[in-house]
Amino acid sequence: MKGKWTLLGSILAVLLLALAAGLTRAQGPEPPGEGVQPEGDVSVQGVVGAVIPIQGRLTDASGNPVPDGNYNITARIYNVSSGGTALCSDTNPVPVSNGLFYMEINSCSSAILNGQQLFLGIQVGSDTEMTPRRPIYPVPYAWSLRPGAVISDTIDGILTVRSTGTGDADALIAQAGGDGEAVTAYATDGVAVAAFSDNFLALQAYSYNNITYPAVFGCSADKASDCDPFRDDVPAGVFGYGTPGVYGRADWGYGVQGVAGAFGAGVKGEGNLIAYAGWFTNTDMTVLYITSGAEDARNAIYVDGGTNGEPDFRVTNAGTAYADGGWQGAADFAELIEAVDGVAYEPGDVLVISTASDRTVELSTRPYSTLVAGVYSARPGFIGSDHPMEERKPKELPLAVVGIVPCKVSAENGPIHRGDLLVTSSTPGHAMRAGPNPPQGTVLGKALGELEEGTGIILVLVTLQ
Repeated sequence: MKGKWTLLGSILAVLLLALAAGLTRAQGPEPPGEGVQPEGDVSVQGVVGAVIPIQGRLTDASGNPVPDGNYNITARIYNVSSGGTALCSDTNPVPVSNGLFYMEINSCSSAILNGQQLFLGIQVGSDTEMTPRRPIYPVPYAWSLRPGAVISDTIDGILTVRSTGTGDADALIAQAGGDGEAVTAYATDGVAVAAFSDNFLALQAYSYNNITYPAVFGCSADKASDCDPFRDDVPAGVFGYGTPGVYGRADWGYGVQGVAGAFGAGVKGEGNLIAYAGWFTNTDMTVLYITSGAEDARNAIYVDGGTNGEPDFRVTNAGTAYADGGWQGAADFAELIEAVDGVAYEPGDVLVISTASDRTVELSTRPYSTLVAGVYSARPGFIGSDHPMEERKPKELPLAVVGIVPCKVSAENGPIHRGDLLVTSSTPGHAMRAGPNPPQGTVLGKALGELEEGTGIILVLVTLQ
């Protein structure tokens, strides 16, 4: 048909509001049965369709409204003002009254309505598409959602993105081009990013540059310049800088879990001056639990305190420990051994081999006993055992057989002076001065302290002979 069409100015203004948000109908003359969506909470029952409402006025060449009736009208959306290919379109039999019409385009996706400049073309029946195409302009609120826009307010929850789908229905996907950040978040007083999930991952991040950049970078500092030096030079899944850098808490499962592939580290911590690289506490159970595959020569714990790349301390998967600096804090070697029942044992007791059963000891009760075995150690530096330590039996105690240990002594065979040989005494659990030429196999050790009379406790160098 020959004629022209007109979009009402007020109608065109609200057209892109529907384009940008897809939530409301255009306002103005309403088609039968159609109405404006209610204001307020948008979490209403049902989902608003992703349609673009179009309202206009058809006239003939003289500007008179076309006769009332149904007309096949095709509406197309382009990203160019002339030529090109339509990005989406719809053709419908549309009722026209006094030249006014209303129709919808239902085929445009969010990939098309992405903030780019768009143009509307209208074709009536078999006529050619009318020219010029009409640019689609935003209303002020829709303009606030353009790429690069800033949405600002004082309310809690400026923007909510929610997925109500099932399966792998992601609520938000951010992808950066070049060397930019997919998501950048700042907080003046609160948390920069808080993520929650009822059933799966609350936050998932990937960095495909595993040489330089972390997948997640978190910084807690007085100013951004404190964080920037660390942001772009750490190949890590999660990098945290602050006090603390990374904090994890779990009522069940893992507060922080790190997994490394063939190279690298699952979790890396760095300390500075008086700060700890890692701090672990637990009031009721194991503080640090380490597993490292099969029992072989590889290390479960590796400590390098210098710059030569050699370990200063390590523990292998099989439980063997190596320490270049030795072992500090105690002075004797003890063997776990079971004590016979019926006696209350105390650290410092002199013990003898029991003849009642194998690998057992009991309290010494007679002088010059050739069954002397050692002293109940108060704080052994090393403990030997014929079974793993976690299988320790209730009646087992650490028997010091070598080293310096506090020992109960008696002056019943004369005052004890430093360097005196000691043997068992008649006082249960006590040693006494051996005197000259003690029988072979009766010497417990040498006194490192003195006792003039009565009983007491002195340091003794245990040297069984």
